Amino acid sequence: MDSTWITDIPRPCFELANAEMIGPSITNVEHLSSYNWIESSSPTIAVPGCPPLWSPPKAAKKVTKDSGLIYIAQNAFRLPESPLEPLFRSLYTERPSYDIHEVDVITDRNNVRKLLSYINPNLSRNGPEPFTIEIEVKDNTAIFCRAETETHTFIGPLDFRGYGHQFEKAFTTAQVSGSTGHHRIISYNLGDLKLMLRYETDAYVEVASKLQPRSSGNEDILNMMENLSLSRSENYSRRATESKLAIQEKGKRIPIDLTLEIKTRVFHKPIDIQEVLPQLWVSQTPNLVRAYHKSGTFEPPEVEDVTCDIHRWEQDHAHDIWSLVVLIKEIIRVVRENDGNAIIKYDGRSDSLAVSKREGSRMLPVDLYSKFGDKKGSTQANESISRRTTLKIGDTFHNVDLLTIPYLSSFVRFQRLAQPQNTDFIHRDIPLFDIALKGLESGYRQCFRCLRGNIPRYHTLCETYHFLGIDVPAGKTIENIFVDLRACKTVYELGYKSYRGVRGDKSRARDAAFRLLFLIIRGEFGDERNEHAKVYNAVLFIVSHPGTFKKSTRIAVRSVFEERFVISMKQRSQLDRWRKRDTTNSSGDEDNRG
Repeated sequence: MDSTWITDIPRPCFELANAEMIGPSITNVEHLSSYNWIESSSPTIAVPGCPPLWSPPKAAKKVTKDSGLIYIAQNAFRLPESPLEPLFRSLYTERPSYDIHEVDVITDRNNVRKLLSYINPNLSRNGPEPFTIEIEVKDNTAIFCRAETETHTFIGPLDFRGYGHQFEKAFTTAQVSGSTGHHRIISYNLGDLKLMLRYETDAYVEVASKLQPRSSGNEDILNMMENLSLSRSENYSRRATESKLAIQEKGKRIPIDLTLEIKTRVFHKPIDIQEVLPQLWVSQTPNLVRAYHKSGTFEPPEVEDVTCDIHRWEQDHAHDIWSLVVLIKEIIRVVRENDGNAIIKYDGRSDSLAVSKREGSRMLPVDLYSKFGDKKGSTQANESISRRTTLKIGDTFHNVDLLTIPYLSSFVRFQRLAQPQNTDFIHRDIPLFDIALKGLESGYRQCFRCLRGNIPRYHTLCETYHFLGIDVPAGKTIENIFVDLRACKTVYELGYKSYRGVRGDKSRARDAAFRLLFLIIRGEFGDERNEHAKVYNAVLFIVSHPGTFKKSTRIAVRSVFEERFVISMKQRSQLDRWRKRDTTNSSGDEDNRG
């Protein structure tokens, strides 16, 4: 592809003002979506998919050497006209209303690693290497697309490239039939930049309490949900407007803290963790397996929790991270000032990146540009499924914003494909759908007002939200939820010669209380033993603030907490200190604030 040179961007060269100065760190890590590529005659992904399960044998195992087709950049291999399309399709399948305008940079992990190694060649085991990245800037968002001269390779019977791929097959168990690779999309803040990042995940470590929802005793309701028409199944698939990519809705979400990176090498060449940490830092992957072989025979390796190592690496490389942020901002500025399309290239030798005009087709299918507010993009996607649609669910008609409810969005799409002339959408009853819809549209605090202290109905409601594909926690951790809970408190700011009180956001806190309740009921935690104390502190905060959280809220949150966790005598005593308020101050406690 011919291109016109625009300018060169020099390698950032500056020193931190203070050697002890703390550089920018990665914060607010949030899992957004995931998918698996499926072996098929046409491009097909499974959303959310699932990485293989780490399941090593108990004894040493000999594996064959790698051979056959090996992917270098599978997204580009399977969908060369738009390698980033699966990122967006999986994102909007799991999060239909996600606001892309909040993101500064959308990229693959590989691009960030290359920019880091350009800044500091010592971070790459092989030193400086040439690379190319294609870039589009749309409004406030820059899209970085990985460009590879080769997207795959073929290892012949006489070639030797190690045992890494065969090791993964032998020491993990596939969770999605026909899968050829699992990709995840996360977001986080780096300094004042917000990045959305895609990367491949090798495997995950199973912790039952994190993956299996707790039984609520409502088996009849759950069985009914499983029999509802168009419930998610491995056979259901759809295709986005004007796209070659087919999407199957199957798999299960895996928390980021269970994800695992696997590295293999011959036993007499140990893997220095410093080689791996830049990659793990970029994707915030907390677990590592370093496996060593003797002529293809591997002893079962240990899974290492490298969270502390990643944190130390970040502190030790403050200068490199500062430089990375500065470089990304400069790249975006240059591309934006040159019609928003460019290619950056590094030759592996010089101290600058060459920026050239990017010619050719756009990076994404036209319907996806509407997410950026692109007037030139196709409007067919929006026309194909209006935001508000009337459905009859059970005996009641509801006017629903389909883009906020993934399951119903899929249901209507299927109905329109099956019966294009039909404008009536009728679905069997969904338990507590009216309350679920009210919570979704008017704030989850509304659910407390509707259900009061009826704990079994809370279990039913949470199952309904899960069935509808609604991400109630919105990716928030317990720490994030606690921050939202504390938003109810009045803070004092220094004004002119005096402090003034700024009233807290009680609605935000009450919505957070329901998110906490949902997490407790669904059992979606990280390390349950470590999370127990955090959950308890959040519950104690709710029950000890009757001015914000009404009686029904406090009773419901405490009840599901005691159902889910074994609590100590000391914890129960602390919670009981506030129970008297619920028994003696019952009048006037149930107003419309929820």
